[in-house]
Amino acid sequence: MKRFFGLTVFCLAFMTACASSAPPEQNAGDANTVTLDEAIADIAAYFTGRLPASSHVAITGFEADTEDLSAYVAEELWNRFEQAGTFVMVDRQNLEKIREEMNYQMSGEVSDEAARSIGQQFGVQYIVYGRVSRIGGDYRISAYATDVEKASSNMRALTVRTDGRLSGLLNRESAGLESEIDRAVTSLGRSITSRMTIGVGRISLNGTGTLTNFSDYLKRGIIYSASQQRNKYEVAGDSLSGEYAVSQANLTRDIFVETEIPPEIADTARKQASSLIQGVVEGDFSPLNTDVQVTLRLVSASDSTVLGSSRFVIPSGELDKRRLSLYPQKDGAVITQAEFDAKQKIIAPFDGRDNAFGFTVKGDDLDGVYYEGEYMTMRLYAEKNCYFKILHVNVGGNVQVLYPRSPRDDNFIRAGETRRIPDNTRFRITPPFGEEYILAAAYGSRFDAVAGTAVPLSSSGLSRDIVVEDEETRREMRPLVTAKFSYTTMPQ
Repeated sequence: MKRFFGLTVFCLAFMTACASSAPPEQNAGDANTVTLDEAIADIAAYFTGRLPASSHVAITGFEADTEDLSAYVAEELWNRFEQAGTFVMVDRQNLEKIREEMNYQMSGEVSDEAARSIGQQFGVQYIVYGRVSRIGGDYRISAYATDVEKASSNMRALTVRTDGRLSGLLNRESAGLESEIDRAVTSLGRSITSRMTIGVGRISLNGTGTLTNFSDYLKRGIIYSASQQRNKYEVAGDSLSGEYAVSQANLTRDIFVETEIPPEIADTARKQASSLIQGVVEGDFSPLNTDVQVTLRLVSASDSTVLGSSRFVIPSGELDKRRLSLYPQKDGAVITQAEFDAKQKIIAPFDGRDNAFGFTVKGDDLDGVYYEGEYMTMRLYAEKNCYFKILHVNVGGNVQVLYPRSPRDDNFIRAGETRRIPDNTRFRITPPFGEEYILAAAYGSRFDAVAGTAVPLSSSGLSRDIVVEDEETRREMRPLVTAKFSYTTMPQ
């Protein structure tokens, strides 16, 4: 028979460990009632201060009158547990499997057998769950943290007054994408103690760097929400974000070398640009059954430390209503997941996993989005002396050599140097629009420049492009190191 797991044990434990800390029942309108957000913060602080460090925790759900309210409480608790930095949170894919194991719908019910099975299959040590129930004109939120192995629970309960947040979650049909973005940005703001100048970086599909119109929508939503929270954020403009992106691209491994600028002057300029932007919001999104999971992170601009993170899940229908897509477009139509996966497999040799030394290529744009009429540039860094080759994969899926294309293209890069490409021409963004790739490879000896025509991207074709001929010995060479990045072109 299903029941709240550990409820019987709680009746005993509550008398000794929890009763003194849980507030008494309050009447509607009592000054001691709290808002929903205050209740969630209290519950999170209570449990994160009591559960052992490094515990594996699953926050499975809260029984509530609406799905929005249930999801909101679970998501906010998840974010606060993760921000505590002392727990191992069960990832989203496994969390869905756990909920199936529990036969979870919209309640916190779990059987003893299911709890033991969860602990064995997923290594979960604590399950956090609960309910939000109506009491007169107010609501009662009760949260449980169950030790799966010991079958014992701690509990925290508070009375919540019906404020705007709670009313909205009780009455609306959908939380809405804009509301979720706003909540995530607010959550990130809790991780900083003073006003911060931020830029918005890449928010990509599955962390691959691939950008879509959904990426652009999220960026605009983040900028709007952050600009409304003036006590927490100052949003950097495009020009400042561009300067920061260039400074970071030049700063690979804290080395900045430009032949036309003395290193000490360039380093000073880089530090000035970096100090203006103090944090960057970046993240990723991925399909989750019929929903979409979005993860946002606030990263320190000075040392790349993750200051805070926030996750939210939205129905895929929210994207459909806005004509947004998880995958990039080609010829005006969204490509399929199979097509996307196939392209990723083809360009996998440029992922740099087996690199013999440090080698990177990055775009000079913080969020990786370029609009019609803009110019795209990149920065190439090498830890050792080498000769490099750059390939371009356009929206149509055709690939051609971008650099070197003629004898006047100097494709030698010195150890510790950062080169700006192009150096003798300009790459202007024109239709068609969509996702494009830059693929880079480096070799130990000089080779001839080849300016061929664009050919369809394929594994065999790319294999031929990787192989070059040593200029002196005429022997075939394969790259010592590789690198890649993607960017998205869009109409104004």
